[in-house]
Amino acid sequence: MLEFTKMQGNGNDFVVIDNRDNQMGTLALSQLAERICRRCESVGADGLLVVEKSEHEDFRMRLFNRDGSEGEMCGNGARCIARYAWEKKLAGESMSFETLAGPIRAKVEAPFVELDMGNVDLSEGFWGESLNVGGETFPFVYLIVGVPHCVLFIENITDFSRETLVEIGRTVRYDTQRFPNGTNVNFIQRVGESELKVVTYERGVEDLTLSCGTGSAASAVAASIVLEMTSPIHVHNPGGDNWVSFSFDEKRNYCKTYLKGKAVMVAEGKLYDECLA
Repeated sequence: MLEFTKMQGNGNDFVVIDNRDNQMGTLALSQLAERICRRCESVGADGLLVVEKSEHEDFRMRLFNRDGSEGEMCGNGARCIARYAWEKKLAGESMSFETLAGPIRAKVEAPFVELDMGNVDLSEGFWGESLNVGGETFPFVYLIVGVPHCVLFIENITDFSRETLVEIGRTVRYDTQRFPNGTNVNFIQRVGESELKVVTYERGVEDLTLSCGTGSAASAVAASIVLEMTSPIHVHNPGGDNWVSFSFDEKRNYCKTYLKGKAVMVAEGKLYDECLA
């Protein structure tokens, strides 16, 4: 049997396991993610979070998506694993942990966790372009915030059905000519002076999710560039709210970014082997 903790950040849910003894290698973790994330048949989740030892930080975070692929970074997942590490006394309220996207600093004030997302390199992205998808034209911004994000600007998200958003998201996500590594797709709508409504199609999950932390951060940075919105920005996801604070360097080559939101402990238990078959 496998011990696990179920957590969620604004409805973006994860199974968290402790692999500091390195009993499971990458292939085994990938296969576990595919099996444990199946809804109705197993615990069910958007992804698997794995705690491992790190030589330089408090611990190492690994993220495996529902399809078994390993992701570089996940904002909601990083908040959840920080809360988990604090609850399990693996780290203090302030911590630093290793990810494939680089080290992440976090501060826990349960149930809230704030992440220092580091500098978003604006030279890696592009803006001022439009996408034509499904007969619609969308202005968009492309940024890498740990993982690639395409931000589509929409006047009213509710004008589109869920099925249409999924279709558009999937089409853009697999536009490998424009986005060679694929991309997450964020539909954003300004709803106030410093507020956004954001719905995200997540690469790896291959569906709309209730919330995406890095998507919230990417959307806020994109809105600051295109819509001239100022920090902090309150991001409304279908599953809950995130707050993104940011500041640009003098030449606007980089954007220092912070992400704050809830990370909720849901349940703990043991998974029987027959659920992994």
